[in-house]
Amino acid sequence: METPQPICMVRDSKQVRPLMPDERERITGFFLFGEGFGDMICLLPTVQKTAELMGKRLDVWTRRPEIFANHPLLNPVRSDDEALAAYLSGNDRLLIVSPVEIKGLPSRNQTHIVEQPARGIIDLQPGDKKVRLYTTDEHRQRAAELLQPLGQMPKVVLHPNRSWKIRTWPSERWRRLTQGLLERGVQIVAVGSEVSNIGVSEQNIPKGVFDLGIEHPSLLDLTNQTSLHELREVIALCDLVITVDSGVLHVANCTDTDIVAIFTDIDPRFRTRIRDNKPNAGTKIVHSPCPKQFCQSWHGSTGECIQPEDKNMCCLPSVEQVLEAVMGFLRDQPSP
Repeated sequence: METPQPICMVRDSKQVRPLMPDERERITGFFLFGEGFGDMICLLPTVQKTAELMGKRLDVWTRRPEIFANHPLLNPVRSDDEALAAYLSGNDRLLIVSPVEIKGLPSRNQTHIVEQPARGIIDLQPGDKKVRLYTTDEHRQRAAELLQPLGQMPKVVLHPNRSWKIRTWPSERWRRLTQGLLERGVQIVAVGSEVSNIGVSEQNIPKGVFDLGIEHPSLLDLTNQTSLHELREVIALCDLVITVDSGVLHVANCTDTDIVAIFTDIDPRFRTRIRDNKPNAGTKIVHSPCPKQFCQSWHGSTGECIQPEDKNMCCLPSVEQVLEAVMGFLRDQPSP
């Protein structure tokens, strides 16, 4: 007798284990690890298509339920150990677990843009890998109202992110970039928010934004003023986004607005926007080449960094590099 082959990992009332082919109908949703907004956004295509192919509403247990809101087939639930235990006890419910470690891939981060979390249940085609946040008319109206103080000149969303050292462009460079854009007649929309650590992992440190310390009529400060979905609509109404590898990058990936992305430790093919099965669509990656570029071994979940020095942002692009990339995008756009 041939042993059934597992097709993905699931959680039942007792453990995390492989799902067997005859158990698909017991699936009632997903149990998603991780606290990062970007990680959860990257899982949207898999979760959405699984619900569509199974033809039923799925519960999505996650620390970031807002990401899965407004979809007719998804019921987002904030993860809570006690509530989850009660949900799984005494019945046949199974939850697909993600992310999982896939043999042959150097980092679990690579599972985010492929169908691995529900392997064997769904087959993501090139067009399915387009991430999408489901927004409402209220979100779109709020975004338009927030941008009213600015005129018709090009608007650039700027996310002066403060995070791990290895993913933080220095505050002084953000200020110089802002000043350079303002001098070139570009309107700036500063976005981002303080994000508290809701987990217990040392990797998930509190994150936020630098105070640019600049007052200018063409600088609109929307930091700590938008919800996730309102931010998506603000970005959609602007001409360009400048950010590092962050949650805002993944929100921007849910739009068609051009992106200038500053990358360091993660290969951008696993993080940037996918269109027609190709990464980096409408995205300019800016970095300063060095031997450490795209080192994925520093992450605490996969071991110590292979580099002996402190884990700082090792491939710092210059302000001039970023300005050149931004103005290149804006020159290619039609006049308003």
